[in-house]
Amino acid sequence: MKRIARGTALTVALGALCLLALTAAAVGANGGGGLGSQYDVGKDGKITLTVWWLGNQEVPGIEPWMKQTVAKYEALHPNVTVKTVIEPTDTWTATQKTACAGKSGPDIWYNWAGTWSLEQVWAGCTVPNESVLSAGDLGPVANINETRWEGKTWLYPLYRFVYPVVYSKTLFTKAGLDPNKPPQTWSQFLAACKKLKAAGITPIAIGLKDGFGGEILGSATFQKQLFSSYKPLVQMVINGDFTSPTWKSWIQHVVELKPYVNNDVNSITFGDGLARFQSGKAAMVFGTPGAQQMIAAMVKSSKEVGVMKPPVFGTAAYANSLVNTGNGFQVTSWSKHKQAAGNFLAFMHTPARLKALYAQTGIFPTDNRWNPSQAKSSTDRLMLQWLAQKNVNYPANYYPTNLDVNGNFVIFQGILGGNMTVNQAASTYESVITKWRKLSQGELPNYETWVKSVR
Repeated sequence: MKRIARGTALTVALGALCLLALTAAAVGANGGGGLGSQYDVGKDGKITLTVWWLGNQEVPGIEPWMKQTVAKYEALHPNVTVKTVIEPTDTWTATQKTACAGKSGPDIWYNWAGTWSLEQVWAGCTVPNESVLSAGDLGPVANINETRWEGKTWLYPLYRFVYPVVYSKTLFTKAGLDPNKPPQTWSQFLAACKKLKAAGITPIAIGLKDGFGGEILGSATFQKQLFSSYKPLVQMVINGDFTSPTWKSWIQHVVELKPYVNNDVNSITFGDGLARFQSGKAAMVFGTPGAQQMIAAMVKSSKEVGVMKPPVFGTAAYANSLVNTGNGFQVTSWSKHKQAAGNFLAFMHTPARLKALYAQTGIFPTDNRWNPSQAKSSTDRLMLQWLAQKNVNYPANYYPTNLDVNGNFVIFQGILGGNMTVNQAASTYESVITKWRKLSQGELPNYETWVKSVR
């Protein structure tokens, strides 16, 4: 009994010493404070945090919000200077790769969800949320799961992009359609398009010259309808067949859409297409990340606008949904002030800053500490209702960016602006992913790890 007692006492003592050592290590790692909102930035002395982001290019009106956020943060923490730098969107990924290769650049940078963030993670550019933010900071933000990999999350989303179909109630009425009962199924949608066209109205405006329209249509309207989880999609990246009947099934619906889009899709940009819709030259447009701002501008000019979920043709759980994705910020692996950076990210998520974000930009915060009752427009309330019912993320976030640019961009240009067939489109996807697998042997293990945690 004494031997057992002594052994037990020794075990307890060793356990206590180990606990003290781990605690000391944790304290040393975060400067003696908690993580994120709990971290005491005052202990860091005089520091500068540098933030690289995309500003109004991503969300019109967000730059004044950030300026105010920085001013309020610096007033609370006089020892901290926050320097924000706006980078061009079209070279953003290349800028990140250059900074990462040299292990120099900002403490914080903006990123999109899914593979856009994870490809930087796999290159060793950023640290996990859990090393700079507390459980209390992360818990209210469901969209962190879009970058869950190896048991951790790697992007702290600030706001949601949503992808509805936006329609003109005026043109619906002119064509004899009920403006308060937009089509819900694919067959109803095609029937509505046919009726609009017969009335001399362009049913859908879209620009594909810059490719982004193909990504948005492919991801937010068509591909999501095949899935009830994106685990099978990640598995397809690893060893799936993009010429399978299932994958071809959504492409067939794209072909059916062709008679109802403008005949110069490949000559105008996605933004040009939106402008046509706003000016009343088309009845519908597939929603863009700036849908809320566009709707607000149209309503302000006395135009009647409605929103609908993309029309349903699939039977999987994600088919009848409004897709959203949460975009935000990451802390870089070379930052000398990681914990302070986490504290600033947490400050952006305080209820007052989230309220101001929506008030100044009209975009939905990702954080459930934001009170959705702040939304007053009928279209915003409807979209928030759909999001509350089902949180379905953007499928393009779950496959390589190469498949997006050389797959989605190309096949939508080919089908809607040319004569590409379903089989040719499917073969394009298969060719792109086959080449990617051969050239990206180092990335495949990351997808094999990722597929285990995708929900």
